[in-house]
Amino acid sequence: MLRTHRRTLLASTPAALALIFAGSTVAYAAPVADPETGYTMELGSTTATVAAGHIATTVISFRAGKYLDSTRVSLSAAGLPGGASARFFPPTPRLGGHAVLAVSTSSSTPAGLATITVTAITISSDPIGTSATFALTVTD
Repeated sequence: MLRTHRRTLLASTPAALALIFAGSTVAYAAPVADPETGYTMELGSTTATVAAGHIATTVISFRAGKYLDSTRVSLSAAGLPGGASARFFPPTPRLGGHAVLAVSTSSSTPAGLATITVTAITISSDPIGTSATFALTVTD
């Protein structure tokens, strides 16, 4: 689904759309990110190894276009192994800033690899989301 952000419609530059034609039908359509209304999320480390009962952390950095700079985001983590929990510090950081993800494991967290999906969604009337993955290896 193609979604045009309402701020894009108000900006002086037109929204961009990449189209690939195959004969008379469109084979693929994808929005091209607008640097003024988009944002990115990067994890300082995309992998960690932790012993069961301990904590793994990574720094999350946000970059935003001028229309979203300083907008708050809600963070969540999915795919945690059993007995593990995730907390974010701060829980609702601002775009252009940083947060820390702390994954706490318990002594009952099973050993092995878990792929955790970290998702950020802007807290606004027109939410925009992005995600990144974090590979956590738990040892005995």
